[in-house]
Amino acid sequence: MGLNDIYGFRRTDGRAGIRNFVVVMAAADNVNPLARRLALEVPGVVCLPASYGRGQLGEDLDLTLSTMAGLAAHPNVFGTLIVSFEPESARRVSERVEAMGREAETLSLLQEGGLTAATTSGREILSRLSAAARTEKRKPFTTKDLLIGLECGGSDTSSGVIANPALGRISDRLIDSGAATIFSEPLECIGCESALVSRAVNQRVAVRITAAIEKYKKIALDQGVDLVGVNPTADNIAGGLSSIEEKSLGALAKSGTCPIEGVLAYGERPSGKGLWFMDAPAAAVENLTALAAAGCQAIFFSTGSVNPVGHPISPTLKICANPDAVDRMAEHVDVDLSGGLDGTLNLEACRDLLEDHLIKVINGDLVAAERLGYLETNISRFGQSV
Repeated sequence: MGLNDIYGFRRTDGRAGIRNFVVVMAAADNVNPLARRLALEVPGVVCLPASYGRGQLGEDLDLTLSTMAGLAAHPNVFGTLIVSFEPESARRVSERVEAMGREAETLSLLQEGGLTAATTSGREILSRLSAAARTEKRKPFTTKDLLIGLECGGSDTSSGVIANPALGRISDRLIDSGAATIFSEPLECIGCESALVSRAVNQRVAVRITAAIEKYKKIALDQGVDLVGVNPTADNIAGGLSSIEEKSLGALAKSGTCPIEGVLAYGERPSGKGLWFMDAPAAAVENLTALAAAGCQAIFFSTGSVNPVGHPISPTLKICANPDAVDRMAEHVDVDLSGGLDGTLNLEACRDLLEDHLIKVINGDLVAAERLGYLETNISRFGQSV
């Protein structure tokens, strides 16, 4: 079975999903209890709670709303119910979903007259969506339909030597086959600016790459932290990475060798194929959420210490080349690349393993985070609440 043997669900906006989720999404944190209750009422429904949603202004609010809309309109999602206290909070998200070529239903706790009535109405909507989703059948699609995220975290020496270079090779192969991939975390590109800029397709992209990296340096400096020459993360230090520049060299390897087509805002969809760079924080859950909101059907996540978290709607394949970590955290590992350290696997064989696992996940196999229910979503904040 190869990349030509992949099957998924074609959506009304033309994109293809590898899952067929029905989602209940909270438009703000004050209706998380309702969203969670509805997910329990209708088996199989995915709950996407909100961390904030009220008291936000300007760019910070716009980013939250656009990310929510991206998740609701995700190709892995068949249908979404957006719940809110008053109707406007849900409506402002659903309008953005419609602008993206999809539809989402809404439900107001206030208009329904309380939790009991809202639960009854929400259960009816989600049951209807779930029944309709069950009638959908997988159909063939091609690598040209694929958008794959590239993430790393809990990095160590094995990440930079084996796991991330293997991700770079599978990214190159996917792009050569017509797909798009996204890597992110400008923080973890400090010290590698020139290497990234040299791969920009034009000067405008080069300027944006530099600006994205400098932004995170400034965020840290404004809080009295100079990241240059240090490594602020304890598990990375324990894994043998002494500086953020050393960490960046390994992290950059996951992007492969293709030209960088453009720089995406947090959760922004790419406008074409090829390799894209996203301006998103390095924290795993926030970064996975950004990649999911951009529409990544699946995410490769290389990890030396085996960070176990996955995103609820973008299946997250955990890749590890550290034999001790693979043994210790075996239930969380999807692809064991530890053979790359003892010489039983070369990087091309590692790439082929990643491709084989990706094809299986595209065609319906669950990743470890899905099997274990170790899933989380959280949208980054770039402003203060009022």
